[in-house]
Amino acid sequence: MNRPFEAPVIRLEGVGKGYRVYERPLDRLREALTRRPVHRTHWALRDVSLDIRPGETFGLVGENGAGKSTLLKLVAGTLRATEGELSVHGRVAALLELGAGFHPEETGRDNVMLMGAMNGVLAADMATYYAGVAEFAELSEEVLRRPVKTYSSGMFMRLAFAAATAVDPDILVIDEALSVGDLHFQKKSLDRIMRFREAGKTVLFCSHNLYQVRSLCSRAAWIDGGRVREVGDTEHVVTAFEAYERAKDAVEPQAPSLDAAPRRDAGSLSPVRLVDVRLETGDGINPAFIDAFQTVRLVIDVESFEAQRPFHVGFAITRNDHENVFGSSTHFPRPDQPLMGLGPHRVSVRFPELPLLSGDYRLSIYVLDDTGLQVLDAAEGIRAFRIHQRRREFGLVYLPHVWESENGHGA
Repeated sequence: MNRPFEAPVIRLEGVGKGYRVYERPLDRLREALTRRPVHRTHWALRDVSLDIRPGETFGLVGENGAGKSTLLKLVAGTLRATEGELSVHGRVAALLELGAGFHPEETGRDNVMLMGAMNGVLAADMATYYAGVAEFAELSEEVLRRPVKTYSSGMFMRLAFAAATAVDPDILVIDEALSVGDLHFQKKSLDRIMRFREAGKTVLFCSHNLYQVRSLCSRAAWIDGGRVREVGDTEHVVTAFEAYERAKDAVEPQAPSLDAAPRRDAGSLSPVRLVDVRLETGDGINPAFIDAFQTVRLVIDVESFEAQRPFHVGFAITRNDHENVFGSSTHFPRPDQPLMGLGPHRVSVRFPELPLLSGDYRLSIYVLDDTGLQVLDAAEGIRAFRIHQRRREFGLVYLPHVWESENGHGA
């Protein structure tokens, strides 16, 4: 729920964060005594200007070390900007890197109480707050009375997310937190973020999972080398970042080959798993070479191990350089109808005249939850095939067109 006419709840104007770097430990003392600078400044962020509106879910993308986490810490108030102006209006709850804000020697219970107090929870409301955190985190009282240094990363993330979001913040800052933990809790966390968004809260979301950024965020910024390289519509920003990554990692195309079973990324614990993927043409199943404009059928077999778990299936066709050509999912049509039921399921997509032109292509297949946000299982870059065409047109796809000419027009 965006309200663009309202003043931004987060505003950065020319914000920079610099760190003093000394070549030798004694240089710090020498500088303090002589009052002469002997350090150099490393700028984690420089000249960053952003406006984030009330009710907006705003994404941050970029490479490791680009400055995304530094920006989030500035917004959360755990760092102070070296230069520029930063204003934040409203209560902020932050999930930063694993461990931030929790004391490892203290118990989970004590850390939750401390977080509640720091976020303004009154003493009279603390018991209710703690009970809500414990229930959402699904951690027993025995676990909560242990020092958090004994927790696994998944347990820690459960407690941190539950404690941060239970204070009903106006602004929720998330830095890669959803990449840790099991599928069940990731689903709960995504659902809570969606409820925050629907309630008009502001969410600042940083993730290397570009699918989630695309699905959750209305706008995004690409941070590169401590500066904002792109900002605007999420699809525009993410596409620009993906193009940059592809260009940087470009490799020579390889000849297509017949792949075996899909490579599973989500692991054997997924409640719905990919079983098989195949391409059917008039020339057979999973051919290495396909003539352009013939009928092609993509068949996807999955197996569900939970009778009441609704799910969707999606696919993407990519070039050999990882450029997305086309993708779709069963949750795109409205109203969507998720699949459900124990046991095997088969879905298929029929392309009456596949309009791809000559080139090397691959398939990626995804099993998604009922919202289309969480990936339950995936097989990426499988089923390589090469398109052959006999027409003289060139490019990526064939566009139906008609040539027209006019003679003698004009004075």
